[in-house]
Amino acid sequence: MWADPEESTVARYYFDVMNERKIARDDEGSGYNSLDAAVQGAARSAAEIGTDWLAKSDTSHVVIEVRDEQN
Repeated sequence: MWADPEESTVARYYFDVMNERKIARDDEGSGYNSLDAAVQGAARSAAEIGTDWLAKSDTSHVVIEVRDEQN
């Protein structure tokens, strides 16, 4: 079976998580159809992390940097 050239390809994006104390580099990555979809995934991850941290009374800032296979 031949691949349809109109079919969108999945790119790998990496979410590096940073706060005041450390940087957790994502070496595994996740597949997304677009950068916009990856940014939405990062926003969901940030919300989950923030919720977990607030439950532990940790009010430090979290930043998630989205990068692709080129960076």
